[in-house]
Amino acid sequence: MVWAPLIWQTHREVAYRGYGAYRKGCTLNTQWNAWSCTKTDVVNARLIVESMDDDHTSRNLAPVALAFAGGLSVFGFDAACEYETKYACASVVVDPDNPADIDLVLDSARHGNVHLDDPTVLELRYVRLFAAVVASMSDGPVDALHLGGGSFTFPRHLEAVRPGSTNLVLEVDPGVVDIAEERLGLVLDDDLRVRVGDARTALPDLTSDSFDLIVGDAFAGQTVPWHLTTAEVVEELDRLLRDDGVYVMNVIDGGDDRFARAMLATLRTGFDHVAALLPDDRLSIGARNQVLIASDSPIPDGIAPGDDGVLVEGKALDDYIGGAQVLTDDHAPADQLSAT
Repeated sequence: MVWAPLIWQTHREVAYRGYGAYRKGCTLNTQWNAWSCTKTDVVNARLIVESMDDDHTSRNLAPVALAFAGGLSVFGFDAACEYETKYACASVVVDPDNPADIDLVLDSARHGNVHLDDPTVLELRYVRLFAAVVASMSDGPVDALHLGGGSFTFPRHLEAVRPGSTNLVLEVDPGVVDIAEERLGLVLDDDLRVRVGDARTALPDLTSDSFDLIVGDAFAGQTVPWHLTTAEVVEELDRLLRDDGVYVMNVIDGGDDRFARAMLATLRTGFDHVAALLPDDRLSIGARNQVLIASDSPIPDGIAPGDDGVLVEGKALDDYIGGAQVLTDDHAPADQLSAT
């Protein structure tokens, strides 16, 4: 994340829809790999602090102090809030050029994207990595459990690419489910179900050996809730997966990757095989999404992340994890370990 006199943007032509600004006449700062724009250069100007990753988050800050050549000024910006749910300020951002292309924004962070007319389109990098793992699994439908619903992009994707699959989504915020049904194309039925409530408390009620796939994509802000990171919950997830089942987990980390490394060390306490899909330029750009993979069977061959990441396993993963701590219910400082 970087600061600038008015706004920093990544090298993309346009910052995130609805809460970014079009770049006009800005200059590229090669040190920061970001655009530096003056006040007069920006249309619909709002200060954002933006990650260098397309699928990470942008944050609107209000009020903010901006440094100009003539001194320091203070501006207030109202972050858009279309819905007040039980846990978040939520907004739905529609692409003006394609009304079927929609973002879900929670507390000013981009939490998901859907394409209403084609659920096979995955705009976010980490969701494409989820799909790469699933594509390497045995053909046919899967029974999937999702920790966190968000925009419900991946359950809809599984329905499209693996007909006959079942999806059970554990989502803590009933307002997010309502928004997904009203605005994001979510249709619930016997094959796509939602249980509203905390995922951790719901897990003990689920039947052992019930799932081929578990998808961990639950966040509180930019961090996985600590009680979904511990060895105790890993044991529960292992119980729920079939012998060849796979757990994939989205985390955001950077710098020394203390949280991601600790999470991998923790996954090893419950699963026989662990791997990670890491961005190949991770060290140069700070915090980014990393997808962790765990299974009691060997990690499927043929995971093809393309330009979205690099599969790290074996000795390379041992070196990456190093002496990272194992997270437990007694001590799981997820917020403190995370670089976000």
